[in-house]
Amino acid sequence: MQIIADLHTHTNVTDHAFSTLTEMVQAAHDMGLKAIAITNHGPTNPDGPHEWHFSNLNLVPRKMNDVTVIRGIEFDITAPSGGINVMANKSLKHIDWALASFHECLFPPADRSIHTAALESILYNPYVNAFGHLGNPNFDFDHEYIISRCNERGKVVEINNASLNVRAGSKKNCADIARMCMKYEVPIVVDSDSHICFRVGHVEGALEMLEEIGFPEELIINSSMARLDAYFKGRGMDLFSGEE
Repeated sequence: MQIIADLHTHTNVTDHAFSTLTEMVQAAHDMGLKAIAITNHGPTNPDGPHEWHFSNLNLVPRKMNDVTVIRGIEFDITAPSGGINVMANKSLKHIDWALASFHECLFPPADRSIHTAALESILYNPYVNAFGHLGNPNFDFDHEYIISRCNERGKVVEINNASLNVRAGSKKNCADIARMCMKYEVPIVVDSDSHICFRVGHVEGALEMLEEIGFPEELIINSSMARLDAYFKGRGMDLFSGEE
């Protein structure tokens, strides 16, 4: 089992990340990846770039050093009702791929019912492709209620390799969420959430966990170019032909 694209990474326009766009793409190339998504935090996050970063994403070449660059964002889920960072339509139109994640700075951990209701709101949000690092134990939620409804709303679930190391208790949650995705045949992506070029493409812990539970590779969107290409073409985007 492998990944061919890392769909959750941060460049140094996110203050607590350290590498430039060029360095991140070079790292993806060195890891043999076919694509990388740059998914900096939304502009209302204290650590996020100005909104103009997103309105100018069309300036980023689609291909750099033989690596396809997917223009993305990691939206913050906002309290209490499960909104996302407020942005103008012109800033959203160049985004190919959007995660939505809980971060304590914009959603102080509450209780299970509040977290579940917020994620339910995200299910209905047309700007979001995938749930980011759902395994964070600070944001317990009803796994089955949310995962069982992902396919009807076209949502993907991320298994976040960084969570296994930096969010204590995430491994069990990630395994439980992955099992639920197996049960309901919900597609997943496996990402590094790298904040420095040296971590791009490193998802070994997440892949090991998925292999331990017998997770089917055909449900991992970013484990093959055919699946990744089909995913984006299904959303009206041809990102891999070399044309805009």
